[in-house]
Amino acid sequence: MDKKWNLQDIRPATPRRSQRPDRRADKVESASDDSQTVVTHDANEGALRVQIKNGKKHSRLGLLGAFGLFFVIILGGFILSLLSAGAEVTVEPRHREPNVNAAFTAYRTPQVDELSYETMVLEAEGERQVSATGQEEVEEQAEGVITIYKTTPGTERLIKNTRFESPDGLVFRVKESVVVPGAVESNGEVSPGSINAEVFADNVGEQYNLVANTRFTVPGFKEGGYTELYNAIYAENTDAFTGGFSGVKFVIDENELETAKQALQTELRDSLLGRVDAEKPAGFVVFESAITFTYESLPAVEYGENLATIKERALLQIPIFKAEDFAAYIAASTVPGYEGESMRIDNVSELEFTYTSATTTSTDIGNVDSVEFKLVGKPQLVWTYDEERLKTDLLGAPKTALTSVLGGYPALEKARAVIRPFWKRAFPQELDKIEIIEEIHR
Repeated sequence: MDKKWNLQDIRPATPRRSQRPDRRADKVESASDDSQTVVTHDANEGALRVQIKNGKKHSRLGLLGAFGLFFVIILGGFILSLLSAGAEVTVEPRHREPNVNAAFTAYRTPQVDELSYETMVLEAEGERQVSATGQEEVEEQAEGVITIYKTTPGTERLIKNTRFESPDGLVFRVKESVVVPGAVESNGEVSPGSINAEVFADNVGEQYNLVANTRFTVPGFKEGGYTELYNAIYAENTDAFTGGFSGVKFVIDENELETAKQALQTELRDSLLGRVDAEKPAGFVVFESAITFTYESLPAVEYGENLATIKERALLQIPIFKAEDFAAYIAASTVPGYEGESMRIDNVSELEFTYTSATTTSTDIGNVDSVEFKLVGKPQLVWTYDEERLKTDLLGAPKTALTSVLGGYPALEKARAVIRPFWKRAFPQELDKIEIIEEIHR
């Protein structure tokens, strides 16, 4: 017989658990503080779910930091611009480069439109020991150079052997006849005329070796009753008189003496050449090839048994030219249309200077009234301007005023300006904030 089953017979004896999804979640944190990764396992679906959560708080802080950095950079740039505030004005002055190949003459006392010069003088002494073969009695007259002045108009000729007397009554005579120029009036001031002359003592002896800057008069004018000329004409010696001697001198072998003198003169020459650059006056043009040398042998003195000390004096002289006057004279001689404006020469060292007479290099140019020379080269002549006045004219002016300001400076051909910071539209109010930069395009 078939068995019948009730519904209860197939129901489990114990209640079964609810069939809910078995989910397990594991949290995995990333190494970064800004995000979190969560992995979820779904048992029913057999799948992994991944959720990434960002740190919004940290993102906001990052944006604020970036904005702050940007602000600091902008502020720093603004402050830096204010600290570097100023103006650079680049100007191009007028300039020319003429070819020069001509002879010129410069004068100690120039007339109108003539080139003037002064004489730079350097002196050195040296000594050396040589063998002496004996002694001899010697009598020599002192010699030197005087500058003769005349304080009234009109020239005056002084004949050879004209006497000049020192305050102590020592008499010297001029070696050659000279013509003393008269005084010249300029701008209400009277400048005495002057000329150099070589003189020699009226007698022998060391008492005639006078110091520099001794004043002399012409006794002949006083004796002849020419009071006006006596008061108007006088003389002074720039350098001391030397050579006066009366007594015993050493006898030295001529060959040994000449060898020692040449070696001593070479030493003195080199020593003086080394002093030129350091001692030349500012604002003057100097050409090394214009240097002249003269030498003087001084009395030998006893050094020891059968030895004597010889002495030499070397005199370096060089004509020097006021830089502005020299540039203007060259411009007037070489640049068509030049009208006497202020000038300078930027490349003087590139000009070749030579005396037209080869003997001039060994001449005592202190005793001449003019020097003749030749110049060859391409001088860079540049018109000059008042830089400080230009700065003053630009103070506080709008940048657009540069063109009109430039109109007051005919020496300038072009100009451009850069003003800092870039948003400024006017020049600074302080002189030291304006810089002038010069450009010359050759």
